[in-house]
Amino acid sequence: MKKLELKFNAVHQKWSAVAGEERLGLFDTTDSARKHYKELLESRVIKDPVEINKVYQMDCFQHLKRIKDDSVDLVVVDPPYGDNFTYGRGNKSIINNEDESINYKYLDAVYPKLKNNKSLYLFTNHKFVDLLKHHAIDTGWNYRMLIVLVKNNLGLGYGFRNQHELCLVLEKGKATYNSKSFSNVLKMKHVEHDNDSHPHQKEWDVIRKIILHSSEKGDVVLDNFMGSFTTAKACFEEGRMFMGTELDPKWYDKYQKELEALMNQPKLF
Repeated sequence: MKKLELKFNAVHQKWSAVAGEERLGLFDTTDSARKHYKELLESRVIKDPVEINKVYQMDCFQHLKRIKDDSVDLVVVDPPYGDNFTYGRGNKSIINNEDESINYKYLDAVYPKLKNNKSLYLFTNHKFVDLLKHHAIDTGWNYRMLIVLVKNNLGLGYGFRNQHELCLVLEKGKATYNSKSFSNVLKMKHVEHDNDSHPHQKEWDVIRKIILHSSEKGDVVLDNFMGSFTTAKACFEEGRMFMGTELDPKWYDKYQKELEALMNQPKLF
């Protein structure tokens, strides 16, 4: 079976799955190739292919089922917080924001996909951070740190106006880190919003710092709540590979175009 896996590495790269159905690429269309590919799928040597450096507009849990276990070097995610709010003066909504349950389900589903001794960064807010932390510890994660992200502007609110967000740092095993001066308080530059921008957009440099701190060039970074595609853009700029999803077609269509424009820019050197 190992020889079969090696033999069909090239074929694997040419396949994709649409709505759960296999679609054969142009590499090899023989009956033999089809038979061997199905054997590989059934034996779980490989799964339905997930392309590297591509964001899918699909459910994150279906995407995770297609990723091989122990294959991801870093997870950076900003899921729906679960506060059942709309955001900003435009009352923007986020899918699956009715409660925080999707966060628990995601932590359980992504755990086997992450390599041992690697990290996950999960953005959340003050309402749910303790619940998420305890759930993570109870289900096998190692709690490493809580990062506070300080904004330079006040959010909307009554009585108290939020000026920070939180990020849980969890580990599968015992992770290592690159910087010796990475603070657990990060200052976020102002993110300009308009009626067409994602309400949870994170400042680019914050995501970049996380990626540089917890991965190496060529590593695979996973983000299943891409939102404004900041993780994908930062990975591309810093020589990391990315995988991910965005369920909402509005955000997917808008930011996929931005990502394509970035990736298609000519290299000067």
